[in-house]
Amino acid sequence: VGLRVVKESTGGLRAILAVLQRLKMPVATKSLHVANSFEDLMKLVDGDGITLKEKHFKGKNLRMLCTSTKKVLEVADMHKNDGDEERSFFLYMRYFSMVNYIRTHKDYKKNKDTYDKLMMLEQCARVMDTLEQQKRSLLKRYAILKDAKEAEAKERKAQEAAAELMLKPPAPPQPLEPASDGSLTKLPADVIKPFETQLSSFKLLDMLQDKDTKVLILDARPRRDFLDSHLKSSDCISIPEEVLKPGIIAEELSRSIPEESVELFEKRDVVDYVVLIDWQSADVPEDNQAPLKVLKDAIYKWSTQKVLKCEPMVLTNGYEDWLMHYPMHTTNAHTKIPEAASDPFVSNCSNSTEAVYFPDPDNLFEEATRNSSLQDKPSGPPSNTAAVSMPLVDRSKKPSLSNGPVPNSTGPKMVNGGSFNVADPTGTKGGVFRQVDSASKPLPGGPFGGLSQDSNSGESEATSLEGIRQTENLKQKILDLTKDQLASEKEFELLRERKAREAEEELRRSVQEREEALQAHVRQLEKERAEVEQRVTALTRSNEQYEQKLKEKDKELIRIRQLNEEQRKADKEVHKLREERKRREQQEREEALKDSGKTIADKAAVPSPPRSLKPTTNTAANNLKSQGTTATTPAERPQCVSMRSNNNLSRSRSFPNLSMASEESASESMGPAASVAAPQFDRSLKPSQSVETNAAVITRQHRTRMGDGIYPRMRSNSPSSGREFQRSAGLRNLGNTCYMNATLQCLANTIPLALHFLFDRYKKDINRESHRGTGGEVAHEFKSLLAQMYYNDKSVSPKGFKSLMGRLFSVYAGYEQQDAHEFLLNFIDKLHEDVNRAVNRKGAPAPLPPVDEVALSLNGRINRFWCQHLDRHLSVVSDLFEGLLVSNLTCLVCRKSSSSFEVFSCLSLPIPAVSGSVCYLQDCLKLFLETESMSGEAAWDCPTCKQKRKAEKRMIIARLPKILIVQFNRFRCETAWQSKKLQTYVHFPINNLDMNCYVDHTRVDTQHRPPYHLYAFLNHYGTLATGHYIAYCRAGLGGQWYMYDDASVTEVTLSESDKRNAYILFYTSVDMRHQFTSQS
Repeated sequence: VGLRVVKESTGGLRAILAVLQRLKMPVATKSLHVANSFEDLMKLVDGDGITLKEKHFKGKNLRMLCTSTKKVLEVADMHKNDGDEERSFFLYMRYFSMVNYIRTHKDYKKNKDTYDKLMMLEQCARVMDTLEQQKRSLLKRYAILKDAKEAEAKERKAQEAAAELMLKPPAPPQPLEPASDGSLTKLPADVIKPFETQLSSFKLLDMLQDKDTKVLILDARPRRDFLDSHLKSSDCISIPEEVLKPGIIAEELSRSIPEESVELFEKRDVVDYVVLIDWQSADVPEDNQAPLKVLKDAIYKWSTQKVLKCEPMVLTNGYEDWLMHYPMHTTNAHTKIPEAASDPFVSNCSNSTEAVYFPDPDNLFEEATRNSSLQDKPSGPPSNTAAVSMPLVDRSKKPSLSNGPVPNSTGPKMVNGGSFNVADPTGTKGGVFRQVDSASKPLPGGPFGGLSQDSNSGESEATSLEGIRQTENLKQKILDLTKDQLASEKEFELLRERKAREAEEELRRSVQEREEALQAHVRQLEKERAEVEQRVTALTRSNEQYEQKLKEKDKELIRIRQLNEEQRKADKEVHKLREERKRREQQEREEALKDSGKTIADKAAVPSPPRSLKPTTNTAANNLKSQGTTATTPAERPQCVSMRSNNNLSRSRSFPNLSMASEESASESMGPAASVAAPQFDRSLKPSQSVETNAAVITRQHRTRMGDGIYPRMRSNSPSSGREFQRSAGLRNLGNTCYMNATLQCLANTIPLALHFLFDRYKKDINRESHRGTGGEVAHEFKSLLAQMYYNDKSVSPKGFKSLMGRLFSVYAGYEQQDAHEFLLNFIDKLHEDVNRAVNRKGAPAPLPPVDEVALSLNGRINRFWCQHLDRHLSVVSDLFEGLLVSNLTCLVCRKSSSSFEVFSCLSLPIPAVSGSVCYLQDCLKLFLETESMSGEAAWDCPTCKQKRKAEKRMIIARLPKILIVQFNRFRCETAWQSKKLQTYVHFPINNLDMNCYVDHTRVDTQHRPPYHLYAFLNHYGTLATGHYIAYCRAGLGGQWYMYDDASVTEVTLSESDKRNAYILFYTSVDMRHQFTSQS
């Protein structure tokens, strides 16, 4: 039925498209009637996108626009339900345009919910899904439509070629013998021949992918279009349309094209195929001015030097077809395609949602039939010449169909005795037609009447009818074969495209997986590189520290060598002087014996001077000798004096008379006969101690027992030799008192504090009114202990000091192990209360009014608090050891801030949890000062919010002390019943510790402190349950380090092992003198 309609219709393309759509499309989906491609449809959608607001929306009421948007959506849904995908797609796109405009309107946000409901905004997701489905469907349908157009064009050409052959007069000798007629056997080749110069996009892709086939593609589009987008192939070159002038030859063309195209253009004679493309041409145009025609003639028709292997082929429908089928094989798939000539059947849909109107094929057929009716009448009798006489058809006399069924044959229709060929309905091809006889009647043999009984042409007409019938059969076979071939090609292309898509998807998935694996590998490498860099940085820092320590050790070794050399020289000089002194003493002794009339033989009978009368370096003994309190005879004293008076060398009091000591040992070994009675001492004449003590304190009950005290064993507070003391003496362990001994050694080597007490400057500051103090008892005891430590070469027993601390704090009364940090804080607190000289120490600080508290800045509040603190706490302890911390709380909701102040004398720092067992003092300081989040049960009761809020807590160092004491929190609670000591090695600098970087000077106006230098530190060895404390202190002129292990005092050179167990550090920022000269 479809083929008969095609043959009888004169509508051409539109009628064929209507038939194909009715045959192929489902009943529920309407045929394509708005555009010929998806690009054309999008042009209709976006045609007035620039002026959309001005033409339709500008000045409209927003509520009315929302209502119109809803109606557009409803109409789009209606067309979708009717199966009209093109109209529904157009209206859905218009719906989105209106929604976007409404959402950007200035009044939209004022009543957003109402407008969203009016324009059914909740349907956007559904509409978007529908648009995606319709887009995929329309792309497939437009591709099928394009294939149908190509098939229709090929079929029309085949029909025209068959019609030309059918209308040719038969050959005179045996014109219609199927077995021997060569013209009939060559008909299929003549029909297919026009397609050899055309090439589809599918075949071109196969040729490009075939490695054995060499193809040269000449792109004849404008140069600008080629640069914007062209085939992604190295065999594609540009022959710009601008240089394709009529009459140009290949040699001249080679000089006009771009340089990058010349090399391949010169190889056109060695390739297998040359393909010409422009934007939309299906074949080489007949117009000699057309660029594609000029290019083909230049390289094929007029070229003599380079002859092509075959005739150039043209890409069917040009680059536009390639871009639609294979956008992935182009350099730019989003290039703008030039607009083709306007289609007379398509109306502009830019300003209307009405569908495009197509003429009715039936009406078109009737109109075309009426226009094709021939009005010419014959001017003479019929003849057998080649002249054509057009028949006159009288529709009113057309025989009715009631005489019998119409034969369904491919033979010609007979109208009023004439022959009418449907292959050429317009009658323009020429043929033999009989004159129409209006008086004749239909023949009884059929509804169309019979043939004329012309005896001259009867036999020829019968032969012609048989040839035409055979020709029609062959043509029908050709058409069927062509359709089968097109169907097979289409199926093959669909399969190939599906395989290509699958391969491309698999390749994309593989590339994506490979990319993800590479990215993961890169991330792993970056992580490893960061770790390596971190380790390198740590090792570099450690190496620098080790190098610095080695340099310091080298300097220390050099200094020790110098001291050893000086000591060796001094010992040599001393030995020389001793020998000289012994020789002279021997001479003096011999001369004295001669003067007294005694011989050398009687020398052994002369008694040696008694031991009590020997010179000594003890000042108290010299005073006793000057008082004459010994029991020796007066005659013996001149002998000793005479021996000393004749000695020309003045003996240094720091060195004892070793020769006389040996003589004393010899005299003691002689027995009781030569012994001298021991001297008697009068205790009432004992010289007073140079270290002044409080009489009230000494007379107390716990100090009356002089045997238990430390004063009977204390040597004179003035040095016996007049030399400068290098260090303090050791302290004996009274039973697990290492915590007290190590702490006292660090405080004793705090020179400003020690000098303040040794020079009795503290006495004028004694506070006897404080209920928290001891009335000066701790201060006096500390001064007395310092005097013994600095004026005694041997170890000191701090019994009186421990007894006093045991009375003040019960934990120190026994002999259990205690914490050195806790002891340090308790002791300096009592010491401060004893020497607190503040004027207003009894009164409480006046609080600020609420308004003033808010008005004052943080710096103002800090200064006011510090002034109030100094009014109540002013002593040598507070001046040296006290600093100020500010705890700042900030509400995370209202940003309300609150500050509290805390005076510290010892900075307790946490130890960070590090992966290794090593960290730095700077890490502890950063952890101490970092911001802490307070939430949950620890949330802050915000005074502004009136409820618990999450807050941030930050510690700020507002003031730094002159002497900074740092304690590491090495003891940590693991569970409710278990604690643990952290063995982390904390690196700390010996010199130049800059603490100013940890003070927020932007918020706190405080002075900069000079760098701190370490002068003492206290180590703890062992665990939480048991352990031992040792102090390391710097003393002497050269700043030597000494290790104080209770009574043992040893000069050491600091090493890393000595610093590994540090617990408390003592830093000073003042210029401390590590030695002082005793006043005699």
